[in-house]
Amino acid sequence: MTLAYQADISTSQLPVPATAPAGGRERRVHHRREATRVWAQVDGGWYRVHDLSLGGLMLDHPVDGPEVGGVIEGEVHSRATARLYKTSFRATVVRHDRHDNRIGVAFEPMEPEQIDGLLAILSSVERAYVTSREADQRRADLRRLLRRLAIAAAAGAVLVAIGYSVWFLR
Repeated sequence: MTLAYQADISTSQLPVPATAPAGGRERRVHHRREATRVWAQVDGGWYRVHDLSLGGLMLDHPVDGPEVGGVIEGEVHSRATARLYKTSFRATVVRHDRHDNRIGVAFEPMEPEQIDGLLAILSSVERAYVTSREADQRRADLRRLLRRLAIAAAAGAVLVAIGYSVWFLR
């Protein structure tokens, strides 16, 4: 196999898309998990965290919270498992959803201890998610088995009724 030299394409020759700037889904870099039993303490108030990732979180809009571009400081607390995890954070508000009254924030650079705390919280949230999914799967399997048993029992009852009818009518 031979390699052939190809001249670099200058950036002026590349087509420029005529689209709006990337939205949240296109801009997102980190996996986002819906958070259960995770709360943020901001300005002395407690607010529910709706989803969480290594890059940021979405929480209920604080009463005196800043608008897009503002900075908030606080702590994230998780009771997703039996153990309490918490870490402090400083973040910039990147989104304000007025319909649900929530804000999306992007974490500013964190210290190693903060990253460890956030990873512990994400790990507990992920464990709780996997545990609930497994329990849902077990319930669905049990329902399926009970439905099959009920159908088999109904078919057996019909066969017994037919047999009894044939024996009684002869």
